[in-house]
Amino acid sequence: MAAVISLFLGASLAGVSASYAGSGLDQRDAGWGIEAHIERLTKDLDLDMAQQTKIRQIMETEQAQREAQRLETRKQINALLTDAQKAKREDMMQSRMERDLERMTDRLDLTDDQVNRIKALFDEQAANPAQPRAELRQRIASILTDEQRASLQNRRRPDCD
Repeated sequence: MAAVISLFLGASLAGVSASYAGSGLDQRDAGWGIEAHIERLTKDLDLDMAQQTKIRQIMETEQAQREAQRLETRKQINALLTDAQKAKREDMMQSRMERDLERMTDRLDLTDDQVNRIKALFDEQAANPAQPRAELRQRIASILTDEQRASLQNRRRPDCD
């Protein structure tokens, strides 16, 4: 049973990373996706509460490790770049943020108020790269309507039942 859970959990985490690609949100740490994955595992594998708690801890630990690795990688890359390259990289990141926001606006039919609030969160993240991505996702989710959150989840991980 433990092997099945490990295999399924690994596949689920890989799916989380892939599912964020092009979604307007970074693909590395799942943030609000952890609970959705636990719900899915519970449904598919009939997990008890103790198993859910242990899996949640595993996923949160793995998420924190990815976040720490992301920050360390960014630090190492920045140490190699010239000032001109750093400025160009910042411009590229700004362009990506704008594209991501446009995609989110189109896919989720965001209101102008939602766009402005999400842009402020993206700007805050850019100014403070140490801010956990999961926190950013949770804050974005709080701006979305229930329907928009459901649409975003359905785009990422369509049910395969």
